[in-house]
Amino acid sequence: MDVVYPELDFAISDLENLHEVLQTMREQHGPVVKVNFVGKPVWLINSYQTVLQALSDEEHLSCPEAYKRSIGKTMGTVMATMKGKQHRLNRAVVSAVFFPKRMRELAETVFADEARKRAEAIRQQLKAGGQIDLMQSYTKPLTFNIITRLLGLPVEDQHKMMHWADLIMASWDMENALKGREALTAYLQPVFEHRRKNPGDDFLSMLLAATVKNDEGEEEGLSDEEIFSFVRNLFPAGIDTSTKSLGSLLAVVLADQSLRDYVMASQENREKTVNELLRWQPPLSMVPRRCVKEIVMAGHTIKPGEAVMLGISGGNSDPDEFANPRDFNPERQAKILSFGHGEHYCIGTHMARRVLETAMQVLLETMPAIALLEDKPVAFVHGVLRGPRAVWVKNE
Repeated sequence: MDVVYPELDFAISDLENLHEVLQTMREQHGPVVKVNFVGKPVWLINSYQTVLQALSDEEHLSCPEAYKRSIGKTMGTVMATMKGKQHRLNRAVVSAVFFPKRMRELAETVFADEARKRAEAIRQQLKAGGQIDLMQSYTKPLTFNIITRLLGLPVEDQHKMMHWADLIMASWDMENALKGREALTAYLQPVFEHRRKNPGDDFLSMLLAATVKNDEGEEEGLSDEEIFSFVRNLFPAGIDTSTKSLGSLLAVVLADQSLRDYVMASQENREKTVNELLRWQPPLSMVPRRCVKEIVMAGHTIKPGEAVMLGISGGNSDPDEFANPRDFNPERQAKILSFGHGEHYCIGTHMARRVLETAMQVLLETMPAIALLEDKPVAFVHGVLRGPRAVWVKNE
């Protein structure tokens, strides 16, 4: 099959109209096509049911084999690169730290506290008028502050950790990405040693101490390298996706007074709005898989060794699954693909949702008159990692 839209590279093209492109592609070529990705042809799965099928099919379309060739090079043995016993053990240990009840408790304490600090700082900056970009002043520093606080890392080191995280995420510059990885690991090594001797109530102490019963019935914990890899992944990947999602959420809510009133009416409405945002504009528009066993999908044969991208955005906006999919409607309560499905379902789901809900609520409570700048419209950009380039606001 020939590549469709050969002029586009879905890894690097700045696609403001991504959803329209995916819809046209599905209508004209069906749910399975070939596209350019980093200059190479890959299969793109582009409908809800085919993506759902693929997310559950590790026998044919491997998550670990895909991620070993991408983030595994810079972040190490992260959970997405694992399978079998190692994956079960890591998931069980980390799940004990990220369980839903704890995330709800943190939303009322750590998440809300950090959000109030950032929101109040912005309110003070805007007191005398002027304008500010929420992406730089709220969404990124807030998500970074939350994660460093949960890990129990000092606030004065945040700027260098943010720099290392940015290097790791820029995996196309492998030399600098590896330097970022080495620097973050070297920084964490003495922290690990100290926490073992002086454990606290932070996530690092919990991960270092946690054990679960393995397949042989014996207590087993994570290795240092597994925890290093988890943190290396949490910083760049967790922060980047949360930053983009929060920016998208605020842009949508601030543009619609009725939606603003809706989210401030109840926690249930905030949860519905976040779910709809993650359907309407997921921060990851597609995720990789590697074919390890021949499979036929929508009449196309995908062979072992071929790269596959699962279209999260395409599936979330499939009109066969969602009526009027590009309308933003929190009441639809959709079963979204944004956190995956099956054994590699995102373990940070509950944390991500609680951060978004809390950050939105606190900002609107702190500045009820905050408004988007009409002369600086929001543009949702990029192909894979999507969010606003900027969200400029004033406090009226």
